[in-house]
Amino acid sequence: MKVPEVAFFGDRYYQRVIYGLGPYIADYEEQVLLACIVRNWCVKCLAFCDDLDAEALLHERQHVDALVEEFTLTELWDQYGIVGDLVPFTKDFPYADIQELLSPDLLHQIIKGGFKDHLVKWVEKNLHHHYGKAEAERRLDDIDRQIAVVAPFAGLQCFPQGHHFKQWTGDDSKGLMKIYLTAIEGHVPPEIVRTFRAFLELCYLVRRNVITEGTLMQIEESLAHFHKYHKFF
Repeated sequence: MKVPEVAFFGDRYYQRVIYGLGPYIADYEEQVLLACIVRNWCVKCLAFCDDLDAEALLHERQHVDALVEEFTLTELWDQYGIVGDLVPFTKDFPYADIQELLSPDLLHQIIKGGFKDHLVKWVEKNLHHHYGKAEAERRLDDIDRQIAVVAPFAGLQCFPQGHHFKQWTGDDSKGLMKIYLTAIEGHVPPEIVRTFRAFLELCYLVRRNVITEGTLMQIEESLAHFHKYHKFF
């Protein structure tokens, strides 16, 4: 990564090149392992785990190395969220910093994480909280029936057993997102329906191949609506 190599390019010329690493796309669990960060801490900045929205400096390799030399393993773990006895695989790479390389995984962190791991579970908890176990189970069964009877159509995925299946794939999450909103309407308060609508709009906007300034404004508006209504949970 320091000594240039001669490579033949498509324009039929030879050029000296120095290779490097580009963005590393991974879900949060893998990012934690790669960056040697304690779970529930941010892999990109120094924000404390209890206040991840606070302004904070970005992680830098030189700073992390200085902290590892200065503090004990316990202090690193509790105060900085750093696993001090592990070394990132990029440590000896001259032009690579794992904290700079890490890039969020849209599938896991928004679609599977936000939709499956949070919103769908929040609906179940909300129903149990407001209606009790028996009525909540009845409503959840009706939601599953509505999901199961969706007519086959191009672009729609069939879920004959509702949303209760053992292994969720990315395609399952994206398929269920298209029909889940209509299935829960009438069983949950309007605020929850609006929460899902804002979230789904956000997901479809950020997945566009081309994002313009107008799209960015729509994304910010959808995100603001999501934060406004999700407090109902």
